[in-house]
Amino acid sequence: MAVLLTEDQVDACRARIRAVAERQFATRGLAETSLRSIAAELGWTAASLYRYFRNKNELLAMTRAAAHNRFAQRLEEAYAGPGDLWDRSRAVGQAYVDFAFDEPNAYQLMFAFAQPDEDKTDALREAELRSRLMLTSYVEDMVASGLLQGDPAVLGHVYWAGIHGLVVLAMAGKLDPGVPFDLLRHEITRLVTRGALPQARAEKPA
Repeated sequence: MAVLLTEDQVDACRARIRAVAERQFATRGLAETSLRSIAAELGWTAASLYRYFRNKNELLAMTRAAAHNRFAQRLEEAYAGPGDLWDRSRAVGQAYVDFAFDEPNAYQLMFAFAQPDEDKTDALREAELRSRLMLTSYVEDMVASGLLQGDPAVLGHVYWAGIHGLVVLAMAGKLDPGVPFDLLRHEITRLVTRGALPQARAEKPA
């Protein structure tokens, strides 16, 4: 007879499963990761995982949702910090990079893998929206305050694309070791920001 677990115990078990799943999905790939391989690393039977997740697709969706929420929380906390909008926007950029290198498996799972819409849970859709909003909401505030000009959604995606591309190149070991990562990151941000400054502020350094 199965032992009845409290809600907290169930949540703890799910978190433990997701941690193993996140690492396997990112390092082994989706096709080579299974409930059986995850259970084996945990020292469980594959059947025991069905107490917590209906199938592999649900586990993947919930693992990705958890990663998006951790990422969004980092960015939200950075943007809620001290300083003016320039300071807080820089803090968002730093939080983005810190998360990517602190949690590379989560970062890869969030952005390197696609998942069919029919396999997404409501929790994953909400988490994706939460993290995506954090990539543009600070730009909306800067445009609204007159610090930048342009379409906030477009500008947010330009900043995101530049930093994401740099992060991926760094993770793959493709950057010239003689050109520091932080130098490249700040140069990308400076150039995008300079192009988005209102005409009257065009000479203000980013």
